[in-house]
Amino acid sequence: MEKEEKTLYQRFEHGVTAILAILISIMILTALWGLIVEIYHLVLHGAFDHLNHQAFQSVFGMILTLLIALEFSHSIIHPTSRSAGVIKTRTIVLIAILAISRQFIVFELQANSAQVLAALALSLLALGVVYRLIRENQG
Repeated sequence: MEKEEKTLYQRFEHGVTAILAILISIMILTALWGLIVEIYHLVLHGAFDHLNHQAFQSVFGMILTLLIALEFSHSIIHPTSRSAGVIKTRTIVLIAILAISRQFIVFELQANSAQVLAALALSLLALGVVYRLIRENQG
């Protein structure tokens, strides 16, 4: 079997993907460095107290942001089999679920209204339904 030559558009797509991967990697490294510095300052200044829920919220929010960025990067860098459209859609829905879950973790009830909380809950419910439908259609 001969190897198919890439079309101009496929090479363009590959180049854009490579640039996106580099930019996202830079953002991930920057966020990781910020997390390391934040934890260092919390431990150094004794603010990492088990009673200080704001410190935990901040750190877990930063960790989830990193996980979301890593998953997003993975979905761009590692396209999979021929049914990539469905898999990419499922991945995007999962990333959105992670992002909304992060919002619940860092959510400040005093600073936000009940409408914001309800909107997040409804968004999460809708994404859950979409994810289930996608999984059921995949077999």
